[in-house]
Amino acid sequence: MTEETKIKVGKICNKINTVLFVLFFINVCVIPIMNKLFFLVSTAVIVILFAISCIVSHIFLKDYKPE
Repeated sequence: MTEETKIKVGKICNKINTVLFVLFFINVCVIPIMNKLFFLVSTAVIVILFAISCIVSHIFLKDYKPE
């Protein structure tokens, strides 16, 4: 992968992290109206995706310094 491609993928992962964080916040705020099993599964999926996306963006943007 070229540096430009790594930077683009890292920036996309940062945007995905933002969306996943908002989804997690919404998921936690609507606990009373959700099925418990659905809540647990959706929370686990969001956390796993968030962790993977954070790791990928950290690796790809490690040496990136915006001008």
